[in-house]
Amino acid sequence: MTRDSELELSGERLTLLLSQHVVRLQGLLERAIAPALAAQDFTAAELDVLGALRSAGEPYQLRPKELVTRLLLTTGGLSNVLRRLEARDLVSRVPNPHDGRSHNVRLTPEGVTAAHAVTTAAAAALHGALSDVPTAALSNALTQLRTILGALGDTPHAPVAAQHPRQGA
Repeated sequence: MTRDSELELSGERLTLLLSQHVVRLQGLLERAIAPALAAQDFTAAELDVLGALRSAGEPYQLRPKELVTRLLLTTGGLSNVLRRLEARDLVSRVPNPHDGRSHNVRLTPEGVTAAHAVTTAAAAALHGALSDVPTAALSNALTQLRTILGALGDTPHAPVAAQHPRQGA
Protein backbone atom coordinates (compact mmCIF):
# COMPACT_ATOMS: atom_id res chain seq x y z
CA MET A 1 0.00 0.00 0.00
CA THR A 2 1.43 3.37 -0.94
CA ARG A 3 1.52 6.37 1.33
CA ASP A 4 -1.03 8.18 -0.85
CA SER A 5 -3.53 5.34 -0.60
CA GLU A 6 -3.09 5.29 3.20
CA LEU A 7 -4.06 8.96 3.30
CA GLU A 8 -7.26 8.18 1.41
CA LEU A 9 -8.35 5.62 3.98
CA SER A 10 -10.98 6.36 6.56
CA GLY A 11 -12.89 4.70 9.31
CA GLU A 12 -12.01 1.30 10.66
CA ARG A 13 -9.18 0.62 8.22
CA LEU A 14 -7.48 3.91 9.11
CA THR A 15 -7.70 3.25 12.85
CA LEU A 16 -6.41 -0.28 12.34
CA LEU A 17 -3.40 0.99 10.38
CA LEU A 18 -2.71 3.63 13.03
CA SER A 19 -2.79 0.99 15.74
CA GLN A 20 -0.46 -1.28 13.77
CA HIS A 21 2.02 1.56 13.18
CA VAL A 22 1.98 2.56 16.86
CA VAL A 23 2.65 -1.02 17.97
CA ARG A 24 5.46 -1.34 15.41
CA LEU A 25 6.96 1.98 16.54
CA GLN A 26 6.81 0.84 20.16
CA GLY A 27 8.67 -2.34 19.29
CA LEU A 28 11.34 -0.48 17.35
CA LEU A 29 11.85 2.04 20.15
CA GLU A 30 12.02 -0.70 22.78
CA ARG A 31 14.62 -2.46 20.64
CA ALA A 32 16.60 0.79 20.43
CA ILE A 33 16.76 1.22 24.22
CA ALA A 34 17.35 -2.45 25.06
CA PRO A 35 21.17 -2.21 25.03
CA ALA A 36 21.11 0.88 27.27
CA LEU A 37 18.82 -0.88 29.74
CA ALA A 38 20.84 -4.10 29.68
CA ALA A 39 24.05 -2.17 30.33
CA GLN A 40 22.54 -0.93 33.59
CA ASP A 41 20.72 -4.20 34.37
CA PHE A 42 17.20 -2.81 34.05
CA THR A 43 14.08 -4.03 32.26
CA ALA A 44 11.71 -1.78 30.33
CA ALA A 45 9.10 -2.15 33.08
CA GLU A 46 11.67 -1.10 35.71
CA LEU A 47 12.57 1.93 33.59
CA ASP A 48 8.88 2.82 33.38
CA VAL A 49 8.41 2.62 37.17
CA LEU A 50 11.58 4.58 37.95
CA GLY A 51 10.66 7.18 35.34
CA ALA A 52 7.10 7.57 36.64
CA LEU A 53 8.30 8.01 40.22
CA ARG A 54 10.97 10.50 39.13
CA SER A 55 8.48 12.49 37.05
CA ALA A 56 6.13 12.72 40.06
CA GLY A 57 8.56 15.20 41.61
CA GLU A 58 9.78 15.31 45.17
CA PRO A 59 9.33 13.28 47.27
CA TYR A 60 9.30 10.98 44.21
CA GLN A 61 6.42 8.82 45.32
CA LEU A 62 3.12 7.50 44.02
CA ARG A 63 0.47 5.08 45.18
CA PRO A 64 0.74 1.64 43.57
CA LYS A 65 -2.69 2.20 41.98
CA GLU A 66 -1.35 5.36 40.29
CA LEU A 67 1.60 3.39 38.90
CA VAL A 68 -0.71 0.67 37.55
CA THR A 69 -2.91 3.31 35.89
CA ARG A 70 -0.08 5.41 34.47
CA LEU A 71 1.99 2.52 33.16
CA LEU A 72 -0.70 0.01 32.22
CA LEU A 73 1.04 -2.63 34.29
CA THR A 74 -0.96 -5.42 35.85
CA THR A 75 -1.02 -5.40 39.65
CA GLY A 76 0.97 -8.64 39.66
CA GLY A 77 3.46 -7.21 37.17
CA LEU A 78 3.89 -4.09 39.30
CA SER A 79 4.43 -6.22 42.41
CA ASN A 80 7.19 -8.15 40.62
CA VAL A 81 8.89 -4.95 39.44
CA LEU A 82 8.66 -3.38 42.90
CA ARG A 83 10.17 -6.49 44.52
CA ARG A 84 13.15 -6.32 42.17
CA LEU A 85 13.62 -2.59 42.71
CA GLU A 86 13.26 -2.97 46.49
CA ALA A 87 15.88 -5.74 46.48
CA ARG A 88 18.27 -3.25 44.83
CA ASP A 89 17.33 -0.56 47.40
CA LEU A 90 15.99 1.70 44.65
CA VAL A 91 12.44 2.02 46.01
CA SER A 92 10.80 1.65 49.38
CA ARG A 93 7.23 1.45 50.54
CA VAL A 94 6.28 4.20 52.93
CA PRO A 95 3.02 4.70 54.85
CA ASN A 96 0.45 6.81 53.03
CA PRO A 97 -0.01 9.90 55.22
CA HIS A 98 -3.64 10.22 54.06
CA ASP A 99 -4.60 6.57 54.52
CA GLY A 100 -2.93 4.54 57.25
CA ARG A 101 -4.06 1.30 55.61
CA SER A 102 -1.98 1.78 52.47
CA HIS A 103 1.56 2.54 51.36
CA ASN A 104 3.15 4.70 48.72
CA VAL A 105 6.12 3.67 46.60
CA ARG A 106 9.03 6.10 46.93
CA LEU A 107 12.39 6.36 45.25
CA THR A 108 15.26 5.99 47.69
CA PRO A 109 18.24 8.36 47.28
CA GLU A 110 19.95 5.55 45.35
CA GLY A 111 16.77 5.19 43.30
CA VAL A 112 16.79 8.87 42.37
CA THR A 113 20.37 8.50 41.12
CA ALA A 114 19.58 5.28 39.24
CA ALA A 115 16.39 6.73 37.73
CA HIS A 116 18.33 9.71 36.43
CA ALA A 117 21.08 7.51 34.97
CA VAL A 118 18.81 4.98 33.26
CA THR A 119 16.36 7.56 31.89
CA THR A 120 19.27 9.61 30.56
CA ALA A 121 20.74 6.52 28.86
CA ALA A 122 17.35 5.56 27.40
CA ALA A 123 16.75 9.11 26.15
CA ALA A 124 20.15 9.13 24.46
CA ALA A 125 19.41 5.80 22.80
CA LEU A 126 16.04 7.06 21.57
CA HIS A 127 17.59 10.27 20.31
CA GLY A 128 20.13 8.24 18.36
CA ALA A 129 17.47 5.96 16.92
CA LEU A 130 15.38 8.92 15.77
CA SER A 131 18.25 11.16 14.67
CA ASP A 132 17.31 10.92 10.98
CA VAL A 133 13.76 12.11 11.63
CA PRO A 134 13.37 15.89 11.23
CA THR A 135 12.56 17.76 14.44
CA ALA A 136 9.41 19.19 12.86
CA ALA A 137 8.14 15.68 12.09
CA LEU A 138 8.79 14.55 15.67
CA SER A 139 7.03 17.63 17.03
CA ASN A 140 4.05 17.09 14.73
CA ALA A 141 3.83 13.41 15.66
CA LEU A 142 3.91 14.30 19.36
CA THR A 143 1.10 16.82 18.90
CA GLN A 144 -1.03 14.35 16.97
CA LEU A 145 -0.40 11.54 19.47
CA ARG A 146 -1.39 13.81 22.36
CA THR A 147 -4.66 14.52 20.54
CA ILE A 148 -5.32 10.81 20.06
CA LEU A 149 -4.36 9.94 23.65
CA GLY A 150 -6.64 12.70 24.94
CA ALA A 151 -9.52 11.30 22.89
CA LEU A 152 -8.88 7.95 24.57
CA GLY A 153 -9.09 9.52 28.02
CA ASP A 154 -5.38 9.74 28.72
CA THR A 155 -4.14 12.72 30.68
CA PRO A 156 -0.81 14.57 30.49
CA HIS A 157 0.24 13.36 33.96
CA ALA A 158 -0.44 9.74 33.07
CA PRO A 159 1.85 8.75 30.18
CA VAL A 160 1.08 5.43 28.62
CA ALA A 161 4.13 3.18 28.53
CA ALA A 162 2.71 0.24 26.65
CA GLN A 163 -0.26 -0.66 24.53
CA HIS A 164 -0.89 -3.86 26.46
CA PRO A 165 -0.38 -4.34 30.20
CA ARG A 166 3.11 -5.59 30.90
CA GLN A 167 3.48 -8.62 33.08
CA GLY A 168 6.56 -7.26 34.85
CA ALA A 169 9.03 -8.15 32.11
